[in-house]
Amino acid sequence: MLVPLTSNSYAEVLTPKVTILEEVPVSAEEPIFFRMPICNHMREFPKCPQTFNLVCGTDGITYDNECQLCLTRLKTKQDIQIVKDGKC
Repeated sequence: MLVPLTSNSYAEVLTPKVTILEEVPVSAEEPIFFRMPICNHMREFPKCPQTFNLVCGTDGITYDNECQLCLTRLKTKQDIQIVKDGKC
């Protein structure tokens, strides 16, 4: 495609080529992105608050709060992320 730069000159704009490697069906109910819990400051096992702010982990478990999920990450060394707020 040619794009005018001045009255006498044009530039050719190249369209990038997109290759679809695999089509994956996605429904509105399935999450596309997971949220990383904020656990960076936790080097030791924390004393988590007893508040209920439920989060659903990528391991399919509902945790009482994000701190509990982080505690499980530290204990198991698994990369558990947050699928959504609330019950799984």
